[in-house]
Formats: sequence, structure tokens, C-alpha cells
Amino acid sequence: MLLIVLIFFGTGTINASAADMNYSVQAIIPENQVDKTKTYYDLKVVAGSKQELSLQVENHSDKKTTLEIGFHTAKTNKNGVINYGGDDKKSDNSLEYNLEELIEGPSTVELKPNETKRITYTLNVPEKVFDGILLGGFYVHKKQEDKEAIAKDVQIENDYSYVIGLKVTENGAEVKPDLKLNSIYPGLQNYRTTVFANIQNIKPVIISGMTVEASIYEKNGEEVLHHTKKENQTMAPNSNYDFGISWDNQPLEPGIYTLKLKAEDGEGNKWSFQKNFEIGKEVKEVNREAVEVDNSLNWWLIGSICLAVIFLIVCLYILFRKKKRKNVDG
Repeated sequence: MLLIVLIFFGTGTINASAADMNYSVQAIIPENQVDKTKTYYDLKVVAGSKQELSLQVENHSDKKTTLEIGFHTAKTNKNGVINYGGDDKKSDNSLEYNLEELIEGPSTVELKPNETKRITYTLNVPEKVFDGILLGGFYVHKKQEDKEAIAKDVQIENDYSYVIGLKVTENGAEVKPDLKLNSIYPGLQNYRTTVFANIQNIKPVIISGMTVEASIYEKNGEEVLHHTKKENQTMAPNSNYDFGISWDNQPLEPGIYTLKLKAEDGEGNKWSFQKNFEIGKEVKEVNREAVEVDNSLNWWLIGSICLAVIFLIVCLYILFRKKKRKNVDG
């Protein structure tokens, strides 16, 4: 199955030809839209109000279909990209209002062949005025039963899903972004040895165009053991993600290390962190599960040790023989 997600947000859109698609989704833009040129919801709301949000869904096929519609608060995935599609990740502890808990409406819609429907949702705006933005998105895809029925006749199925973004503001107050460095721990990324540093955006603002550079040293050491730099990282408001620092396909070794991490966003805001962390003995299990880890023995070292031992034995033997001959001559 080939999954294609069409994202209707400021981050871009993936286009597909109409012939390939059997349904479509469109946001009905309300009067309080901030930028009416946008195809996603960009709303300025009033505290304590109820905002209606309408989606127009259309079935382009000659068969009935069922669509599943979920709403998710925006989070940041492990690649440093904002995710609107939902995941098992817990909401960030800095999040004051979880947008998905403020949305009410149907989770499925049934469409007859070539039918168009308008589906309405309600946004319950918090009573308390908030600064910054709330960010999320409607995630629309075909119900699994429908996809399985089609898959019986088609070996490769294009599974199109839509994300319609929702950005909510109130007072327009400027919020300065701020980052926090949380836990540091070893693990695997794409089955390769990695150390993860959890970076948290603790403010209700999007951080974009961010460059993150991290270096790892032995504690109190000056030599860089491992280094990773990633550009164009983006973070959702009040979210966190695990920034991976490659261990260069080497085994993770127990010990105490120091992480030095720098970040700079597209607006010129800068952050710098330094933190010690420990890799425990349990990391052996991580090394066993890793791929392309060089666990081979250092034969040069082993050979050198063996030669040194042989040389020592020969020297002791020669000394022993000389001493014995001297005793005999005496």
C-alpha cells in the first residue's frame, strides 16, 4: 500500500491528479479567517465562544465510501517535522490547552456514489484568554474496510489521506520562543546506535528554520567523540522531540559523557546547552539489536599483546638459563 498524505497548511501541499483520487476534502473558510488566501483554517477567536468549522467532503467514485475524520493536536516528530496526523506520543507537559479536546463533531461520514456533504464541527474556545497559537489538524482517510475491499482487486493501492490544518489565535500578543533540554539517553534510530536528546519547545509558538548542532565528549574531555548537525528543523507549539545524535555505527560504551548542544531558529533566536549524562551497562542489549555495528575484535591490539607476552616469556627464559648456567659454573 502506498500512503500519500495531502497537507493543506502553510507547510505545503502534495498534489495528485483527479483521475487518481476517489474523494476530496475542502475547508469552508469562515468570516473570522485571518488570511483568506489560505486553504486551511487560520482563525482569530474570542475567549469563551463557540466556533463552527465546516469541511466539504466529496465522493468522486461510483461506489459508496466511508471516511474517517480525526482531529489531532500538532506535535513534533523524531525528524524535526510538525505532525498533524496523530500518534501515540503523550501531549507535552507545557501544553495549556489541548486543541483536540476542544473539538466536537463526527468521526466518520458515509458518502453515496458521487455525493457531496458538508460536515460541521464545533471548536469550544477556552474561557481564559490565551497568548500565542493553538495548532492542530483534521486527518481524513478512507475507512479500513473500504481499503481492504479495494486491495483485493489491486496489488498496489494509492491510499490518499488529507490533513486540513487549524491555527487558532486570540489576542495577537507576540510570544518569544524558548527551548529546554530534557533527558538524554541511548537507543536505536533506524536500527543504528544513537544517543537521543529530548528538546522541548515550551512556548505556544511555532519554531521554524531551526538548525541544531550537537557534540558529545567524555566527561571533562576535550575531544569530540560524536557530532550531528541538522538543518530546517520545525517544532509545533508546546511540543518536544528526540533529537538523534549518531554514534557512527560504533557500539555504545558505558560511561559518563557530556553533551553540548546549540540551536538557532530562522528568526535568529539562539540556545546553548551543556549537560552530563550516563550510559549504563544495559546498553549491551541495544548494541545486540543494532545493525552495522563494528563489534569485531581489534586483532592488531590482540596481536601486539600476544607478541609482548611472547617477548616477555623469551626474556624470562633467557635470564633463567643464564642464571642456571652461572650456578653450574660456580
